[in-house]
Amino acid sequence: MTNAEAFLKTAQIDGETIGSLYDQWLPQELISLADDITCVTFSDALSDRKAVWYFNESREYCGSHVEVVQRLQPSDILSSVSPWFDALFRNALSATPSALGGARPLPLFLATQLAAAWSVRMMADLRQVQTALIEQDREIARVDDKPLSARDVRRLLGARIGPETLVVLSPFSGAPLRSQISFVVDHQLIHRFYDPELDCAFYLAWWERQLDAPPSFYCPKANVVVSDETLAGMLPSLILGWYLGTPEHAEMIAQAQAFEARDYGLGKASSLMSEVNAPSAPLPAVPDAASADMISESWAFLHQHQPAGHSPADTSKDPKPSGKLIDRLRSLVKKK
Repeated sequence: MTNAEAFLKTAQIDGETIGSLYDQWLPQELISLADDITCVTFSDALSDRKAVWYFNESREYCGSHVEVVQRLQPSDILSSVSPWFDALFRNALSATPSALGGARPLPLFLATQLAAAWSVRMMADLRQVQTALIEQDREIARVDDKPLSARDVRRLLGARIGPETLVVLSPFSGAPLRSQISFVVDHQLIHRFYDPELDCAFYLAWWERQLDAPPSFYCPKANVVVSDETLAGMLPSLILGWYLGTPEHAEMIAQAQAFEARDYGLGKASSLMSEVNAPSAPLPAVPDAASADMISESWAFLHQHQPAGHSPADTSKDPKPSGKLIDRLRSLVKKK
């Protein structure tokens, strides 16, 4: 008998002991978030669906989602994980990651559920800008007195997935940056980039089945998402959840290979431009990719008011990749 099964034998739902579970649902992990808050996770062997039950200190069932619980408050649950997300936000999400001491290993679906609930409370000022609104050359935000211009973001939105390692120009310093890591969460392929000049991370994200479409752009230090995707506001919580559910993320990022001009001779640099526009390019191998089939409902639960009047930009007007990448690569190769 597992720890989760043993716990359920002593737990109650509405004052009654738990006799049996629905067919196919199996208890998986017993997770103690705090002295008075315990989680039991479940999986459906047929559909691979995941679920969680929250229990209080009396082992009474309180609910199956952090936003909808009885006998507990969402704030009670979040207070136990807030220190982890605070540290992840300051370091791994925005800048240079560091080891997350004291964090309990959580399955990805639970980590993203908790991250979404934390994000809508602590990141309520996150801005989402539609791509149609960045057609003009204007400043979107600033990071350490460095402007994030609409022109530079449009250039990033022209990036496409190909067989080569993804390389883009920093929207702040203009330096070529190699994707440090990539991972899959809730069917989104997310690439992390890091500009050491500003100690600033940013992300490009594609739906797995729409790799030929423009990505969503997210920069935590600029506090902005640029995307026409309705769920793009979920990016911070998906990334935070993946970091929490992947304790080795700091080591993976630290070991990531930086951009080296010698790795991109003129032949490869030229191929980047042709591959950018290849819609049929296969999905590259993702190191230690994780996936979760359950998108947390927290964002939709608390953010039902989507801005009206904005329609997705016409994909026929997708910005083309700038030739500045090739110019920068050539100059670096010559310096070598």
